[in-house]
Amino acid sequence: MIRTRTIRTIVKINWLYLKRDVVALGLTFVLPLIFFSIFAVIFSGFGGGGSDAGPPAIDLLVVDLDSTETSRRYVAALGKQEALEIATAPSPTEEVPEPAPYTLEDARKRVREGRFPVAVVLPPGFGATLGAFAGDSEPVELIYDASNPIARHSVSGLLQAAAMTAGPDLLMKQGLGQLEEFGGPLTDQQRRAVEEAEGYFQSGEAAGAAGPGGAAGLVAVEAVDVRTFDVEDPEEKKRKRSIVPYQAAGIGVMFLLFSMAGAGGALLDEEESGVLERVLLSHASMTQLLLGKWLFYGVVGFAQVVLMFVWGALVFDIELWTPNRLAGFTAMAIVTAAAAAAFGIVLATLCRTRSQLSGMSTIVILIMSALGGSMVPKFVMPDFMNTTALFTINGWALDGFLKVFWYDDPAASLPRALLTLAPQVAVLALMTVTFLTVARWLARRWETV
Repeated sequence: MIRTRTIRTIVKINWLYLKRDVVALGLTFVLPLIFFSIFAVIFSGFGGGGSDAGPPAIDLLVVDLDSTETSRRYVAALGKQEALEIATAPSPTEEVPEPAPYTLEDARKRVREGRFPVAVVLPPGFGATLGAFAGDSEPVELIYDASNPIARHSVSGLLQAAAMTAGPDLLMKQGLGQLEEFGGPLTDQQRRAVEEAEGYFQSGEAAGAAGPGGAAGLVAVEAVDVRTFDVEDPEEKKRKRSIVPYQAAGIGVMFLLFSMAGAGGALLDEEESGVLERVLLSHASMTQLLLGKWLFYGVVGFAQVVLMFVWGALVFDIELWTPNRLAGFTAMAIVTAAAAAAFGIVLATLCRTRSQLSGMSTIVILIMSALGGSMVPKFVMPDFMNTTALFTINGWALDGFLKVFWYDDPAASLPRALLTLAPQVAVLALMTVTFLTVARWLARRWETV
């Protein structure tokens, strides 16, 4: 016969254990809610979800090489698309209140550097051939960053939608011109009807009535991966660019943090076994002990990052073996490993037991990874979450590694390539010093009076 009193007692005992363990409570009830909230905010605009905010607008650089009334109306129509945030020139400053419009070279450079996920170039003759169906229309060049497929395909569709809203009267003229060319001239009555219809189209009423699907195929689009401009081999141009470096940076930093947090737990093991007390009774000070631990963990973390990227270069064709990338990678690997090692030590000095460290590090690292871009690409995050990434190791390390392997300038000199990493290197170095300072303050509990 089952004794229900015994079962109730066991349940009560286990509840008391759980209630007293703050970390276990957090892992059980708080962490799932935090993760749900983060991903709900990120994806609330995709697929409905009841949010009116929608996904973040796509930053689009527009270059108008046609400079006609038609092209200007088309650019204005693109600017009215809620899903786009267009820029035709740099933001004005006190020194340059009226900056010059972007050029084709500017478009390629800024997409390559990651400042814009996609750029659109309207070629000369665009206005004269807009809506031509005879196959001789001038294609719009869509320069895209392969790491952001959402922007490329979204903008490609919005280019068609903007064609009808830009100038339905112009499209009608273009179509009638082709009709006369291939089918014969219009009668006087037909011309009068066309003139009446043209006024209707110019008023904008037809544009408002037309849905995006009605403009499909009106604009010829030639999509070009920005990383193929410096490639001369035709077959190499057609090869799909691997985004493994983009993914490796985020995943590598996240697992480095987990490794360093686990390594920092050696301090707690030494405290429990009495080794820490014996070391402090010798000539070693707490500052020397923490610096020694940090140096060792930093070297191990650096080796971990190097091993992962060398493996990626050998197996997954990550382009590592150039002077600029080797130097940039080395700099980022050093400061990232140093910050991660200091982070692991500060967590160890903050916790009392290994189990506390395990639970707390899991909570903190997963949250930092979600906010910093290690789990979800930044291009799908709302703008405010890109700001929160600036408060994480992941965010700064990820930006630095992407500058090395994805947003680099192949024509840049070595000093210039390293200079672009200065913000990331400086912030990660500052994080390292801050973490070590906090760890030293927390470690006072281990010192004997």
